[in-house]
Amino acid sequence: MSAAPLVEDVAHAGLTVPDLDDALSMWCDGLGFTLERQFTLDEAVTQGTTGVGGATIRAATVTLGPHRVELLQYDPPTLSDELTSPARSGAAHIALTVRDLDAVIDVCGRHGWHVVGAPHLMTAGPRAGTRIIYLDGPRGGHLELIAPPRSLDDHH
Repeated sequence: MSAAPLVEDVAHAGLTVPDLDDALSMWCDGLGFTLERQFTLDEAVTQGTTGVGGATIRAATVTLGPHRVELLQYDPPTLSDELTSPARSGAAHIALTVRDLDAVIDVCGRHGWHVVGAPHLMTAGPRAGTRIIYLDGPRGGHLELIAPPRSLDDHH
């Protein structure tokens, strides 16, 4: 019997945008996506999840069929010349729902990906108990790992 795969799903693709309201107009009004939800991440969650300090994120998830796109506006926007920052307008990330966060971090680490800090534990809201962390790629690019809490039955 083979073990369950470490990755369960591609949760969403994310895109950092300079103006969330304008992006929502394009994606929903123009392209026909449906607004699923809007949310704000405070400075602590933004730092803990993405490694970007001193900013909040206004975000929205839009859907088209089974596909999700997360649009993120960092406030204040980064004015850094650092092309690899997830806060830079135009930066993209792929979010994966994972079964074993530490095992996925280990696999990715062997291929040159590194975590931006310690995994952030969501303590409130619909994702309470979920651990989230960004990994930066060896040549750019970002992965977001989302590890929902597991019931004891899931450890088989």
